[in-house]
Amino acid sequence: MKSYITILKERAEECGLTLLKAFKAADIPTSTYYRTINGDTELRHETAARVMQAIEKLYALQQARSHSEQLRGLGVKVNNRTIRARFKPRSTS
Repeated sequence: MKSYITILKERAEECGLTLLKAFKAADIPTSTYYRTINGDTELRHETAARVMQAIEKLYALQQARSHSEQLRGLGVKVNNRTIRARFKPRSTS
């Protein structure tokens, strides 16, 4: 069975994000990140869920930015509201 930190690392890599950035986006202290990475403590489920939600949100924003840049490159007028609506992050509970 995979640990929470392993699952989070794999998902962050798939999304092209650093795990530290995801912890910061989830408003979790960096000390928790470093203690977990060093193997001093295990992540609680609630903490892992918050980090996963942050990863998904950051990935969705990254995709929306990329899509907007592509449209602008083609000379299409971009409405940020409609672009973000297409890339809503998945919520985990």
